Amino acid sequence: MIGNHIDWNLQALMAIMEIRHARATDAPAVTTLLAELGYPDNTETDVRGRLERWARHPEGAAFVAESDGTVVGIIAVVAIPLLEREGAVGRIVALVVDETRRGTGVGRALITAAEEQALRWGCGAMEVSSSRRRTGAHAFYRARGYEDRCERSAKFFRELTT
Repeated sequence: MIGNHIDWNLQALMAIMEIRHARATDAPAVTTLLAELGYPDNTETDVRGRLERWARHPEGAAFVAESDGTVVGIIAVVAIPLLEREGAVGRIVALVVDETRRGTGVGRALITAAEEQALRWGCGAMEVSSSRRRTGAHAFYRARGYEDRCERSAKFFRELTT
């Protein structure tokens, strides 16, 4: 799944870790990871349903990092078609690595998998949003070549009700 353009440290990590599509059976581990990310109110049943939905999404994918039979990270990415010009942009919807594995290359491997998938969908760029309080995550994204462009545009959000 990971391409040939990665550095040898990441290649060594990949020898002991597998990046694969998430499965519904990953729900217990993913539920725990989402709690680490700050979303503790998920149930395994809810997460299982979402993983099943992601598996059916034509331009969306969820990947997990698995080491020694244990899921240690997850990333979800989706392609968003552009209206103002040709192409699409890939959007990282969620990324979390087990807190005991952070800084070991798991996040890099997941980002690489997401970016390679986005390229297969024809995306010309990637985007991700991150809470201002997650300064460690910001440093991680910057180290991967992502730019903070909040000064160029604002992000607005509104809850929808029926």
